[in-house]
Amino acid sequence: MPNLKWGDGVRVKAGAPPTMRPGAFAEICAITEIENGAQAKHYDVRVGSTVYLIEFGDGTSLEIPDAWIEAVPA
Repeated sequence: MPNLKWGDGVRVKAGAPPTMRPGAFAEICAITEIENGAQAKHYDVRVGSTVYLIEFGDGTSLEIPDAWIEAVPA
């Protein structure tokens, strides 16, 4: 995946769990690099992963692991 940054447009991948709103477009609002076991456990991901806070057009937001989003071409 390309190096995503604050403000980038993304789409939730089609295979994502329904609670993550598959197919929906959003923008990145925050980025958390998972650096230790406590963070990994909290987000249920592996150390070295990235979790993004994304905001949808309706104003709702969601923290989502990098495996479930894809960049939207500018």
